[in-house]
Order: sequence, then structure tokens, then C-alpha cells
Amino acid sequence: MTRSILHMLTPLKHLSPFDVNMAVDAGFDVVSTYTDVAPDETTALVQDSIFSRAPQDGVRTAIFIAGKNAELAFDMMDAAKGALVPPFENHVFADPAGAFTTGAAMIAEVRLALARHYGTKLADQRIAIFGGGGVVAYVAAVIAAQEGACPVLVGHDGSEGV
Repeated sequence: MTRSILHMLTPLKHLSPFDVNMAVDAGFDVVSTYTDVAPDETTALVQDSIFSRAPQDGVRTAIFIAGKNAELAFDMMDAAKGALVPPFENHVFADPAGAFTTGAAMIAEVRLALARHYGTKLADQRIAIFGGGGVVAYVAAVIAAQEGACPVLVGHDGSEGV
């Protein structure tokens, strides 16, 4: 059987050991890390990953976009997806600083609590999100706004930091 490979890209100087541990614990056979990756370098790296394997092995190959900046992660995701040439494709996903998974989980829990305790939905609710200067709060605010809520970011360092 073809081995599963995860290529981890980050624009930062170092890749988070947390992310590497999670990748290894998830069962990937090979985890390869790339640091200081600029968005315009993403295409070449992705194409090296897809053209070096048979098309049917794309399901066992993945690109993970890391870092700490959600907008930059989206730019790199767009570049990665644009680099795919069917039938040469692999999985592409991002979670900068755990913000996408944590922000989504946070909003999912708020949605459940509103339904369970107040019989209402997230739409049209004004919600306060603490830690407003961080990437998790940013992502949670975007998801909440997409669901029709009015998020208010709250931070300890004033409106400039938020």
C-alpha cells in the first residue's frame, strides 16, 4: 500500500511542534515540514507533491497550511488549490494556530447553548468574543457573522489591538 504523506507548510520560521505532534498522532506515515514558505512558493511545492505520485495516490497525500495568520492561510490555500491539475490532486487544509478548528468549535457550542437554553438561533444575536486581538477570535467572529450574528470583539489592549 502507498504510504500516507503530509506536507506541512508555514510562512513562519518554525512549524509548531503541536501541529507536528498532531500529524504524527493522526497516523501519517511521513510528515515533511516546510518553513518560511511565501504564498507564491505554494504552487511549486504542491505541484511537486502531486506530480511525484500516481493520480490514485492523491488520496494518501495531503498539504497542511499552518502559521498564525488566517488571511495568509486562505491565500496559501487558494494557491494550493489552484496548483492541482486533475487527475493529479491531493487533500488541502489549513488551521493556522488552531484557529479554524477552535473558532468553529466555539461557535458550534454557542449555537447549541442558545438553542438548548434559550430556544433561539445565533442569527441576529449580538455576541461578545473575548481575546479579540487573536486569530481564534477573528475566525470565530467571521463564522458568527456568516451565520447572521453581530459579533463584538473584546480585547484588553484597546481597539487598535483588536
